[in-house]
Amino acid sequence: MAVDSQTIAAVLLSLSAAGLIWYILRLRQRRRSDIVEVEEEYSGQAKNPHSLMIPDEDALAELDRLLESSIESEE
Repeated sequence: MAVDSQTIAAVLLSLSAAGLIWYILRLRQRRRSDIVEVEEEYSGQAKNPHSLMIPDEDALAELDRLLESSIESEE
């Protein structure tokens, strides 16, 4: 009973495809568990909330530009 080269190639390609699918699924599982760990650590609070209450020059200039553009769009 001789096995031709096409059968051998098909078996090898099938095994490599199965191996790649298994590897991709493991990577996906690992990345999902890493994301869950990061979300648990994230609190959403600012490190220094008081500094957010003091506007700098760039923020004031941006606010002025936004107010002017909203006034122009209303006219």
